[in-house]
Amino acid sequence: MSESRTKRSGIQALYSFTPFKLLFGKNEYGLILVPIVYNKTYDDKGKIINDMKWNRGIADEFPVPYYKRDFKVMLPREIKPYIFVDKNPKKSIVYKNKNLLNSNYRINKLDASKPFPLLIKYSYDSLRYGYYCKYGLVLLHSKKTCPLSHLCKLYERGNNGDCKYYDGPKPYERLYNVFPHIVRRVRREEGIGNRKEVSALIVVDLGKTERILGKIEFSDKLTVTAFSDASIFRAKAADLMYKDFLWVSYKEGIGFRLNNLNGLIIEFNEDALKDYISWIINNNQAIREWLCIKMLIYFGLEPNKNIILKKFSFSGKGFDAMDRFENIIDKIINNNFKLSCKDDNLTLFGSFVLIHTLAHVIINNIISALVTPNILSDYMYYINHSIFGDTSASIYIVETIYGGFGYLKTINDMIISGDKTLSSILSNLLNNYNNHEKVSNRSLYNLNQLIGSFKGRLDQGILDRVLDIFNSWRNNISSNSFPSHFAVRNYLGNRFKKNINANGDTRQAFKDLIAELPLCWDGCNLCVGMDKGCMFGPYDQPFLISRNLVTEFLATFNKWFGKKDFSITNNLYLIFKDLINLARNEIKIVSPWISKEIIDDLKTVKEEKERDLNITIICLNDSSNAEAIEEAEKSGIHIIKVPSSKESKEGKIHSKFMIIDNSIALMGSANFTVSGLKNNVEADMVTIDPDKIEKLLQQFDEISKNYGRHE
Repeated sequence: MSESRTKRSGIQALYSFTPFKLLFGKNEYGLILVPIVYNKTYDDKGKIINDMKWNRGIADEFPVPYYKRDFKVMLPREIKPYIFVDKNPKKSIVYKNKNLLNSNYRINKLDASKPFPLLIKYSYDSLRYGYYCKYGLVLLHSKKTCPLSHLCKLYERGNNGDCKYYDGPKPYERLYNVFPHIVRRVRREEGIGNRKEVSALIVVDLGKTERILGKIEFSDKLTVTAFSDASIFRAKAADLMYKDFLWVSYKEGIGFRLNNLNGLIIEFNEDALKDYISWIINNNQAIREWLCIKMLIYFGLEPNKNIILKKFSFSGKGFDAMDRFENIIDKIINNNFKLSCKDDNLTLFGSFVLIHTLAHVIINNIISALVTPNILSDYMYYINHSIFGDTSASIYIVETIYGGFGYLKTINDMIISGDKTLSSILSNLLNNYNNHEKVSNRSLYNLNQLIGSFKGRLDQGILDRVLDIFNSWRNNISSNSFPSHFAVRNYLGNRFKKNINANGDTRQAFKDLIAELPLCWDGCNLCVGMDKGCMFGPYDQPFLISRNLVTEFLATFNKWFGKKDFSITNNLYLIFKDLINLARNEIKIVSPWISKEIIDDLKTVKEEKERDLNITIICLNDSSNAEAIEEAEKSGIHIIKVPSSKESKEGKIHSKFMIIDNSIALMGSANFTVSGLKNNVEADMVTIDPDKIEKLLQQFDEISKNYGRHE
């Protein structure tokens, strides 16, 4: 995409050419203005505009049925911004919500609680000296008096004779930061025989039990579809009432689709991930309480209700959660709220929160430490998880331009080698997170003194209620957590509205009070970087990240970072299951003896995969294996039967190993039987060393060639 001589590609183009973001301004102002849903658009003569003519030509156009039926995405060849100049001050573009066209319509508290503006006017005067509604009902206007006052039940006369909640004048660029909400989808090319080197196996301890949580790979064959579907107006100088942003959705998406892109892939073994989260929440009470609070408020769970999320379409869960939070505060004060979460739901939610938080951390805390700031917006994440209905759990970190910058390939090499610079970044990150908790939430330790410092500046009832909220939370809910300052602000704003807005001093004092409360609700923009580039809206984000949980995970990196070989002496069966769950294309096994139970495990994995999984087993053609061989062949598992030692003239098969996707191997003394993997004392090794795996592949091919004729 381009505007005049400025060209951008990939995700950076979506950030550079965000609709309603000021592209330039002083003597003239330029913005991209597009049609938005639930609104009609008018020119300065009051005529409806049916074609906004915001682009010159279409480079690509495609549907996205997984997002919304009949929703279309376009990639413009060139952007055509609207230009507003002082020589033509009457030129304007006005967006009116369709409800305003109803003569009986009246604006009420419900309208004010939502982040969707009802009226927007762009003109030279509004951009230079703009007015806005503190409730967000008017995003921008040139009139000095509120144009909606005659329709608004929230109108209150101020000292200047107009509504006290209508404010200005202020330049548009000072009122808001404007950035896009981006919907994304990532796929990778599949194919057996494509040798993929695994950069790392993520190995964790669950008490005395080792588990393989996942693997990290690099790919240069990723396909990305990404588009912006809305603009988010984050308040700067705009003094919005009890909200931090406004939101407008486009009628059509603006985006692109690219292939052969570079990316890092972290693929998780879902069974091991669930066991890992279950172990954490049963051994770390603070993390359990944080996850439980976030899940209950976000989903409003009833007993035994399952939790699901929509990956692509707009969700109102965040808005509902903030409203729910206010009501819960009253229940907590009255000791009528119980913190209780179903373990299955909490484990599912926790595994998603870990993946989502980790994706943000990788871009905002790790990649940002290694790349130049001007290209950071070219990096994008995408996640799969069963909470969306996906059949896998994974993170994709992608460079969204052809050819890439080479940084992700470099980071991949650093992971393989155990690079000291990257190791230092991870170590410092853990220290920073621990220090961030102390600094951001220091007000928890002297809350009474802090609240007392506002005596005389705010009504005593407000100050007493703040103490009631935090003390009741600590005594009735959790001593390891605290309420969100957003929720406290909204709660107090709705219950002490007149006291807070008595005058400019009380309004400022209230803002100062909220700013002094604990700001990091187990994750914030200053630690995990949850805002820009998120798959979710601003009100969803606080509930779907956890600094404490991701800190627990990152602390494991010394166990697997830069390592190729892992010795396994117990729990071989769990390791076997972890590995086959990571298979995408192919499993190869050599084992003299095989059990039906092991075949059942392989059959289950084969049935659960989204794609065909080729499984080949080389074993002895012996009566002890007969049941397993019969079950395997019925299940589409290829069996190469090696003659028993009495029949063979070529020597006895004694090797025992398994190769996953030609990139991970399990080898050692254990046969792939129940006894070998569960009961016997065995010694095995898991390796991702390409040289070792190449030798095993050669042996597998040699055995297959020698004994294929006996089938």
